[in-house]
Amino acid sequence: MTILLNLPKVHFDFGAVSVLARELVRLGIVRPLIVTDRNLVECGVLEKAMTSLPRIDPFPVFDEAPENPTVEGVEKALEIYVQEGCDGLVAVGGGSVIDTSKAVALRAGHDAPISQYERQPEKITDATAPIIAIPTTAGTGSELTFGAGIHPDSSKPAMNLGSFYFIPKVAICDPELTLTLPPALTAGTGMDALGQCVEAYLAKGNNPPIDAIVLDGIQRSLAHIEGAVADGSDREARWNMMMAALEGGIGIHKGLGSAHAIANTFGDQGYNHGILVTIALPGVLRFLEDHVGDRMTTLAKKAFGLQTGDQIAPAVEKLNRRIGLPLSLKDLGYQVGDLDRAAELCVKSIFNGTAPLVTTHDQYKMIISNIM
Repeated sequence: MTILLNLPKVHFDFGAVSVLARELVRLGIVRPLIVTDRNLVECGVLEKAMTSLPRIDPFPVFDEAPENPTVEGVEKALEIYVQEGCDGLVAVGGGSVIDTSKAVALRAGHDAPISQYERQPEKITDATAPIIAIPTTAGTGSELTFGAGIHPDSSKPAMNLGSFYFIPKVAICDPELTLTLPPALTAGTGMDALGQCVEAYLAKGNNPPIDAIVLDGIQRSLAHIEGAVADGSDREARWNMMMAALEGGIGIHKGLGSAHAIANTFGDQGYNHGILVTIALPGVLRFLEDHVGDRMTTLAKKAFGLQTGDQIAPAVEKLNRRIGLPLSLKDLGYQVGDLDRAAELCVKSIFNGTAPLVTTHDQYKMIISNIM
């Protein structure tokens, strides 16, 4: 069945952060907790995002969101939320900050530990606190989605949480906030957006509106990611990469695939999620060439400007090389331990369920071995 989902209200353009104060009033949020990370405070991005808010009696801030969201980080933020009598959240940051905020919103209205809600959306109610999401990277799409990945601790793969109550009430997408994003993060998050669009197009199910959106997202990513990496002040490239990230976030509502299953499995050593996605993507595409029929050829011609589907994986590898990303787990520095355990986690991933081919344990072992 094709399902068309409601998205949050989205403000998109340079200067969009100016609407924050009036959106808080519209939603009836009187005392939000601002969730961000220390780097965004130090480089002035948080201050830019807060320009429309009153300087007198500033709102409480939690600025310790870790690079990969953890239960510990969520509980620390929740403590401030409760102590300060907060009634909503403003997430200013990348996917980790927004996912942390979603888990804080959950805990603000539910008593049980986070682990009790893993893959249990029916337990999550409208007591979840409202969120306004202000992304500062162009990649994760978390500002539009119902999912959140929270690690039990920094050395374990993330738990998958999901609920329509997690979808932010408002997404404020201001490319101005990405102008100072370093090249490596620009590359990693940008390739995450590309990977989301590619996997959403190939995902099982019939959803022509989302397919059209993610094809556009792929074209924007390919046309502008190198410009954004080379010159962070390139406003046209930044605008288009943030739009591609938005389109990738929409694609998640259809589903993703094995590259994201692998990236989530290997999210236990602190490496950037987007870089893990793009390392896995060529190997997954090669595996799928004989299993997705004409969709790979359509993807090649309509989005990548190539003639055949088997040209996509090499094109992604060449792009990774041009923007300075590693091509293998070894190049990244990731230490693969138990290959059977990794394959088992991939099989159990929610993204394996929406992949165009539900991949087996042995097939995941083969793909992982090829990207090691």
